[in-house]
Amino acid sequence: MKKITYIVAVLAVLLLMFSCGNRKNAADYEGMIDSIRKAEVGKQLLKPIASDPVVAFFDTLSMRSVPMKYSPEFVEYLPQMKKIPPVYNTRFDYESNVELYAVKLPSYQDYHMMLLGEKLDSTNVSLYLCTMNREYVLVDRLCVYEQKIEERDGKLGLMRQEYYITSKYEVTLVSYFRGEDDDKESELAACRYIINKEGNFEEVIIEL
Repeated sequence: MKKITYIVAVLAVLLLMFSCGNRKNAADYEGMIDSIRKAEVGKQLLKPIASDPVVAFFDTLSMRSVPMKYSPEFVEYLPQMKKIPPVYNTRFDYESNVELYAVKLPSYQDYHMMLLGEKLDSTNVSLYLCTMNREYVLVDRLCVYEQKIEERDGKLGLMRQEYYITSKYEVTLVSYFRGEDDDKESELAACRYIINKEGNFEEVIIEL
């Protein structure tokens, strides 16, 4: 509406000047009007485009460096990790009623890297290393830390998985188990993963 009013006002002034014997001819005034129109179009093109709110949110996350490894303090307090609004949980294939936390990691190849924390209850959390494309859509995720009660060889106990992540995202996972009657935990297994060209986690042989 402002644009129409502005052009009408300019036309009125130009017509008045022309009718009063101004030396400029009609072609000159048409050129001036075209310039005004182009300026208005230019203003419209320069207006900022509204950004994707999901991308805008992930851009606000803190950055944590790699390499990184398991520590009891980190899995307990989740330092630097920010709670994800439930509406964005679908980006990680979760329902909106799950409590999630995230922190950014340095990108790898063409993928955004995230460390995701799934809050299981007031004291327990599982951690996932995630690859995401440029639009922050999940490509793949790997559980790097978890702790749970399970039975092994007829014995009930606590299973815990620890992680070590290098600067090139070579991920080593080590699992431990401690039976309810055991004095100390024992190592169950170790495995290693890399990120392939498709952004998926791929298990590789551990070289001794």
